[in-house]
Amino acid sequence: MQAYTKKVLDWLLEDNNPPVKYLTLTNLLHKPESDPIVRNAHTARMTYQVTEKILEHRHEFSKIDSKEYWKYTGLYWQIIFLGQFLADGHDPRLKPIIDQLLLTRQWISQQGGHCLTANLLTAFMQLGYAENTVVLSEIESLAQRYMRDRGIVCTAMDYSLMPECYMALPKLLLCFTRSQDTLRSAVVSDATDHIIKTITRYEVYKYVPENKKDWSKILESAPNKNQLPAGVTVKSWVSEQRKIFIEQKGLGLYKAKNGWLKFGFPLHYNSDILETMYALARAGVKKHANLQESLQIIFSKKNNQGTWILENSLNGKMWTDVEEKKKPSKWLTYFALYVLTHFNFDG
Repeated sequence: MQAYTKKVLDWLLEDNNPPVKYLTLTNLLHKPESDPIVRNAHTARMTYQVTEKILEHRHEFSKIDSKEYWKYTGLYWQIIFLGQFLADGHDPRLKPIIDQLLLTRQWISQQGGHCLTANLLTAFMQLGYAENTVVLSEIESLAQRYMRDRGIVCTAMDYSLMPECYMALPKLLLCFTRSQDTLRSAVVSDATDHIIKTITRYEVYKYVPENKKDWSKILESAPNKNQLPAGVTVKSWVSEQRKIFIEQKGLGLYKAKNGWLKFGFPLHYNSDILETMYALARAGVKKHANLQESLQIIFSKKNNQGTWILENSLNGKMWTDVEEKKKPSKWLTYFALYVLTHFNFDG
């Protein structure tokens, strides 16, 4: 199935977005890397206006300090964004920053932080460090943590009704599938398979417990620390209340995560249907009945011009804007066409 017209294709191949042009040539048109047009698009990646604007601020975000995780202007986020824009990590403006990050490994957490770790590892690979020993070892470590816990156990979930994090699963899947097949270990493959099964089981975006609102009311009534008996913390009180709540009411049915219905790029620690389906397509997942509805949602968002609109945006929060909200997005259009083509879906 060809999900695009020549007019849309010509639009994606315009020179003002070299990363999308390169991705279109290689992943939609299947041009070889040796093709002169592909080589030119690859070389032109660093001329992408968004990348240039971010790098203009490198002296403001390049320090490894307390501001490195600042949303969305800190160091970590710039590396993640630049990876998504296919920047050249060996560019002299970037290489010293990346080398320092790989040396210190301060972005690694032994408890939680899976989304940040996965996002950064994916970025390092996109930036040209796929064979770096630190990157390879941390991918392995992340997969081991995931398989040990059979999911994402994160401190951010301490007050959630859900026992583990779901919204970061697409980030881990993108990370694990980005790693080279020849270097992928058994545990990374096992983690990839487990994530795919989990996402498919929840029909991509139907993972919110039906009884979440009732649980939120209990959280709202949580006592202050000085109202609790000696030795009891707010966290332990919440944990006990959650145990009682689940025993009495359960989680209920799983409902749709409505926020995932609005597509955006770039994204942060959360995800959406399009990114998740893109991760599944990258992993080589075949058509499945539980993916049908998500494919239909993606297809339904195509406008009369055959493009997709930027609905969710970090514009105004980053060092520079990426495309224009409520206007056709080359990034989203590329992702959507990749997904629909992979799953051979035409509505």
